[in-house]
Amino acid sequence: MQKLKKHQKIFVNRSLNMGSIRSLGFDMDHTLVLYNRVNFENLAFHETLKKFIANGYPEELASLKFDPNFVIRGLLVDRERGNLLKVDAHKYVKVAFHGHLKLDKAARSELYNSRGFKADDFLTVDTFFALSETQLYIEIVDYMRRNPGKINKTFGEVYKDLREWIDLSHQDGSIKTKVLMEPSKYIVRDPHIVETLVKLIDGGKKLFLLTNSDYAYTNEVMKYLLDNQHEEFQHWQDYFEYIIVSAGKPNFFTGSNPFYEVMTDQGGLLRLHRGPLVPQKVYHGGNAILFEKLTAQKGDQILYCGDHIYGDIMRSKELFNWRTFLVVEELYDDFKTTEKMQPEFEKITDAIRGEELLTTEAQALRSDISNLERRQKNQKKAKMDESKFLTRVGELRAELKVKEDLLEIQHKAIKELISAREKAFHPVWGELMRTSLEKSRFGKQIESYACLYTSRVSSLRFYSCSQKMRSYRDLMPHDL
Repeated sequence: MQKLKKHQKIFVNRSLNMGSIRSLGFDMDHTLVLYNRVNFENLAFHETLKKFIANGYPEELASLKFDPNFVIRGLLVDRERGNLLKVDAHKYVKVAFHGHLKLDKAARSELYNSRGFKADDFLTVDTFFALSETQLYIEIVDYMRRNPGKINKTFGEVYKDLREWIDLSHQDGSIKTKVLMEPSKYIVRDPHIVETLVKLIDGGKKLFLLTNSDYAYTNEVMKYLLDNQHEEFQHWQDYFEYIIVSAGKPNFFTGSNPFYEVMTDQGGLLRLHRGPLVPQKVYHGGNAILFEKLTAQKGDQILYCGDHIYGDIMRSKELFNWRTFLVVEELYDDFKTTEKMQPEFEKITDAIRGEELLTTEAQALRSDISNLERRQKNQKKAKMDESKFLTRVGELRAELKVKEDLLEIQHKAIKELISAREKAFHPVWGELMRTSLEKSRFGKQIESYACLYTSRVSSLRFYSCSQKMRSYRDLMPHDL
């Protein structure tokens, strides 16, 4: 296989033999279909903001600006306090904002780190659709911070309104209609997606689409993406053995909804379905138990690919042992930065080794001073001449002072190197899957629940359909 760049690779948390996979399922939004994030999120932000003002919030909110570079995935939202948090794998809050006001270490400690908290009590920003709503929430929180008394609601009540109105924006066509009117403005075509799907089909894999989007939207988006892109697959439905829309994930994996056939020639009317699923027909709703039964496959014969840790990955793996494949779009740019910043990372590791050596040398000096002072006080053993003792202790203390000064300089240099590296990834939150040099909570979730992960579905084109994906993640720190 050709030498792949990092952003082209598939990474393995749990070993997987592609030869044993019978079918690959795909989510649609942010998995098969990539979006122009700035345009899409800006649209969702302002359409939802209109509903705030229409429902009695101050007209001044119309001046709020969408910032595409503030919120990233993997953050936690403390809806009751109006705070946005980045947390490491051990649930320690490393960075926190109240609106756009950064909380210092003492405030973070008082609110979170000195007491502990349940991460599940907070909202996880784990989908791209959550970015615009979180951004809008933070902007309104910041407005309330700067204009006390102008919005007579709690932060929790504001978020409840936000949740209602952003759902309405997705349902009433405020967002989707505009996307379909100008698909080229909002949808990004992966130039390798057709090649990838055809390779999987030629490799003997059955493909299925499992999306929460409704039929009308799915049909138009998939037509834009796939229709007339390959001489043998003229229509988007031709690529998929099974097509399921309005799946309601994660309820698809936890519930018992029946399948309805979508009458595509009758404007999308629904008819209760009985019997096996018919290839290339479109179905609405359903559940995973019934899907396995009607398609005569189960568990680890299925590899499901999506972008949502909770809705796509966690539930399918925990409840049905489907193999899981997470698409993390941001890694496409993160990995390029990782490669660019490799020399800086090596500087950090060298600086840490230097700090460890200085720490050892300083501790040896402290031990020598303590030993001399103890022996000098001990009446049963011969004492050193007082002047000789004072001279030697003075020399050791002076040497220790030099080491401690160097340690302080080294510690500051390491902090500056780490900070510069983090800012190269993101000016506020740093690297997606790390906080400082440790795993972020998001990185830990990916490690725990995704068998495979990559930055694009089309990375599959570089791998054989019978590839044995091997994991090296079980290395312990002492193995390195």
